[in-house]
Order: sequence, then C-alpha cells, then structure tokens
Amino acid sequence: LTVCTLFMMLKTGDPMKLCMCIGTMLLLCAPAIVERLFRCRISLPVYLFILLYAIGPMLGYCHNLYYLTTWWDKLLHTCGGVAFALFGTYLYTHFSGSRSYVMCGIFAFCFSVTLSVLWEFFEFAADTFLGTDMQNDTVVTVLNSYFLSSGLGEVGSINGIEQVTVNGQVLPVAGYLDIGLIDSMLDMLLESAGALVVAVVHIADKGIHPVITEQKGRSL
Repeated sequence: LTVCTLFMMLKTGDPMKLCMCIGTMLLLCAPAIVERLFRCRISLPVYLFILLYAIGPMLGYCHNLYYLTTWWDKLLHTCGGVAFALFGTYLYTHFSGSRSYVMCGIFAFCFSVTLSVLWEFFEFAADTFLGTDMQNDTVVTVLNSYFLSSGLGEVGSINGIEQVTVNGQVLPVAGYLDIGLIDSMLDMLLESAGALVVAVVHIADKGIHPVITEQKGRSL
C-alpha cells in the first residue's frame, strides 16, 4: 500500500506527500528495529496494530482521510496514546527491573503523554516555520478575552459570531478561526485517554499479558 501510494504521489509531484510516503516506509521498519535493538519479540496483534498506526498519517494526508472524515486524526491520536503506553510498560520493566505494577502504569502513562506533547511541539513548529496547517483550525462563535474589555483584569466577550473580516476579506466560515488551540488540546486529551486506559488495565490486572517478550541470548 505504501509503495503504491508513493507511485501515485510521484504523479502529483507534491514533495510533502512524497516525504510522507518515504517517512512511512521508515516507520514500518521501526518494530523490527526495536526487536533487534532490545533483543525482544513484539506479539503479533501489537505488531500489526503498530503497522496500521504507522500508515495512518499517510492515509490521512495522501489519501485525504484527514479531510474526508472528521474523526481520522482523533482516532490516530488515541491509538498513539495506547501504542506508546504499551511500549512504556516494556521500557519500565526492561530498564528498572521493578515489579511494581503501579509504578509501571504511572511511568507508561507519563511516557505516552510526554510523547504526545512533543508531537504537538513539532506540529506547532511546522505550522510556524513551514507554513503547514497540522494544528487544524476550529470555527468558534464565542470569544472570551482580556483584550475585549476596557477594565483591568476583566474578561470581555463576543457571542454569536457569524462573520469575520480580515484585511477586507470575509472569512468563508460562519465564525472565528481559533488557529489550532482546540485541536491541539483535544489531541493531547485523546492521547492521554488512550494512555490512561493502558495504565489502568495494567495496574488492575497486575501486569498486562506481555506484549513484548525478552529473548535472552539473541544477537544483534
């Protein structure tokens, strides 16, 4: 699928989509690289889950699922929270040697949330310096801001926004664009929710059935 998409994007000549396809090919190698580096074996269901998660951004960007659906991006962020939390449980056990399920679950949650924040930093940098729109805008009809009030420390409001004009151009939406704040917060909340599910299940079951198992003596 990735190779076919690459040939399709070659016809369009879009360099960003070509980079997305090449990056996806590299990501698809990540599970195998992890197995070699950590001398471990990822269980088949998790392996397939990671591969599907890896091609998700390519499907969204190159095949327009980001724009044809309203939930594809949010689904990927939720799956990312789950995937990174699962990996976090393995990292804690592998490097700490601790048998504390509670500490392992907390570490997995924090590990996944940290990666989600770093990803939002990347999206912000791309939008700022490359002119992309990874932090999708949301149309809002209510504004609350200190800038809208003449009193010191008072919050002013504008309700029922139906039209906004910028430099004489009327925005083609019935409201104001929040330039990515709501999207970023929802992304981090969903990733945190996915990570929280993994952490809670891990603690409640006193350790999830191993998704990554050690293979002692296996050479690099």
